Amino acid sequence: MNQMFIEINETPEMQHSIDNMSETLLQAMHDCVDDKREMDAVSIYEEWIVDGQDPEDGEYEFTFIPNFTLESN
Repeated sequence: MNQMFIEINETPEMQHSIDNMSETLLQAMHDCVDDKREMDAVSIYEEWIVDGQDPEDGEYEFTFIPNFTLESN
């Protein structure tokens, strides 16, 4: 299986996607806590926090791949 990963300098659109993802996960985590679904909240937390580190607080690199759904043949 071939995998294609392209290193791209971060654009404002990419940062917007990262911000949107972090805000969405944070809200979902709070909603789970409010609904007394603590284990779901922990699962969401563990999807974002890597080895105890918030990826936006360190030197973590998000990988973006080209959106081939917008290309026509």
